[in-house]
Amino acid sequence: MDEIPEKYRKDLAIIRETAEQINRDITVDDFSVVLTGNQATAFREIKDQLKPFLEKLLINDKQVFQSMLYRIDISEKHYRMLLKETEIEKTADEFAELIIRREFQKVLTRRFFSEREK
Repeated sequence: MDEIPEKYRKDLAIIRETAEQINRDITVDDFSVVLTGNQATAFREIKDQLKPFLEKLLINDKQVFQSMLYRIDISEKHYRMLLKETEIEKTADEFAELIIRREFQKVLTRRFFSEREK
């Protein structure tokens, strides 16, 4: 799943679950995604909060950054490919997208299997 389908980008319940999943997986520097509850901006809010946090980690602590990506389950291939980017801001933006997509996949997978068990 490379792209998050548009219908889910506007589903506040799924976006909240994705933010909660990100908060569970990122246990660094008391980072926490906080949503305003605005359905129109919720998806963007996650990325807007993740990006500066990732920039800071990329500059100051790549080892912590790498272990966080491992916990989230971002492949080493993606990690190495994106680190070739020279602009930290662009790299952080791409990592934010990748993290959101991966966490989103976890939420949808969990929902799919919990609905099947009913």
